[in-house]
Amino acid sequence: MAARSRSKTGKAKRSLRRPARRGPILPPTSPEAQREALADCLSRERMEAFAAALRPQGEPADQPVKALHDAVREAYDVCESMMDELQLDPPLACKRGCIHCCYNQVAVTEPEALFLGLHLLGTRSPERLRDLADRARALADGLKGKSWREIGMIRHRLPCLFLEDGGCSVYPARPLACRGWNSVDETMCLRSNLSQDAMTPIENHPIMRQIADAIQSGLLRGASSLGLEAGYLLMARAMALLLSDDPEQGLIDGTADWLDGKPFFGRKTEW
Repeated sequence: MAARSRSKTGKAKRSLRRPARRGPILPPTSPEAQREALADCLSRERMEAFAAALRPQGEPADQPVKALHDAVREAYDVCESMMDELQLDPPLACKRGCIHCCYNQVAVTEPEALFLGLHLLGTRSPERLRDLADRARALADGLKGKSWREIGMIRHRLPCLFLEDGGCSVYPARPLACRGWNSVDETMCLRSNLSQDAMTPIENHPIMRQIADAIQSGLLRGASSLGLEAGYLLMARAMALLLSDDPEQGLIDGTADWLDGKPFFGRKTEW
């Protein structure tokens, strides 16, 4: 038997082992809570980035239109990068040529609408802009007075303004609502349109929608923090406002007015 060491008093020393230090016992975080935390962090990050781009060091940007364009482009790039990193199971059914979700009317923020307007200004002829203006006003007039729910229930009869030749004609500049929507079963999307029931379930990955919604929220909060007009707009109405009268000049003036803090999108119209 091994001898115990003894102290000067002759008593054997006892080896005291301290219990391992434990933190508080927390319940496991649910996937829903994790997504909500990610969305909150992402929204705050985009809000701060947008505000800093338009007011660097607290001063207005030297080239505000370019700053606006670059800030929204960066937000879209962040969205795409995050979605590319997702490992989705089951895989997405979304692919080129699938246009079921393009029968819809989406909500956009002012920064998204202006980014889209700048894209149109750089890619469309005056004639095509005038045609788009006429179609946008007609669609906005037809939707006047309808709630979001009422619009959603007839979405199968409302193709997007930019659905052309079997695809999205503004794909690089499409808003976040389009970037976040997804499906894992194309037949569900088709059934939703054919049934004329907007409540038909479509299986999807919530994380993609939450990423896009959070970034959209960040743009909205960023604009609001600068005292700029901020809210959710029906894209058809936003385009009708930007393209009213002289479409080219309307896009330029609308962007400048919004950046100056004027209530451009909230002004009253006949439609």
